[in-house]
Parts: sequence; structure tokens; C-alpha cells
Amino acid sequence: MTNAETVRVFQEALAANPPKAFDLLADNVVWHVPGKNLLSRDYTGKTEVGGFFAKVRELSNGTVRTELIEVLDGDDYAIALVRVHGEREGRSLGGQFQAFTFRIEAGKIAEFWFMVEDRYAVDAFWS
Repeated sequence: MTNAETVRVFQEALAANPPKAFDLLADNVVWHVPGKNLLSRDYTGKTEVGGFFAKVRELSNGTVRTELIEVLDGDDYAIALVRVHGEREGRSLGGQFQAFTFRIEAGKIAEFWFMVEDRYAVDAFWS
């Protein structure tokens, strides 16, 4: 499977079958969440990354979803261009454009970074 295919399968599984998504994470995965909000920090390992996704669901009442636009493939990385939708306490992400950067090792996601269109809007949404 190419790195782009790994990311596509991961993104699809997050919505439909989270355990399948977590099978694609390296045991020592590092998930970098930038900004200054309730979710901002580095999460290390599958358990902490799972906690991140649980907190996203809790804070948004399960409304956050990603719309995959394109996946760019590289030797060690893949970048998913997405629009992120979600509602929280009267606020909306409204299709915020983001680039999800994945470092892939041996077919597993080893590291992840969010690159966001509007850092202030994302921080306001999650604060």
C-alpha cells in the first residue's frame, strides 16, 4: 500500500470503523496538535491519540467530520488536503481548509501534524 493509500484508508476508517484506523497507527505514534486551545499538545502512543479523538467527539457532540479533497504521496510522508466541519457551542468550523501531514514508517502512521487555514478560528472553536 502506498503512503497515500494508507492515509486514505485511515481517513475513511476514522468515520466508519475507528479500530481499523488505529491499526494503521504505529505503537509510538506522535500526534502534534498546535495552537492554544483545549486540545493543543503532543499526544504520544495509541492510547493518548485515542483520547484526543474521544475529546474531539465529546467537545463537538460528535459533529466534527473531515471531507477529503486530495492526498499527496511521498516516500516517507503523505499530505491529506481536507475541509473540516463541526459545530460547538454555537460556533462552526464551516469547512475550514487544513493540510494533515503524516510521516509513515513501515506502512504505519508514525507522526502527524495539523496545518490549518486560520489558526485563530480553530483556537476559538476549541477554546
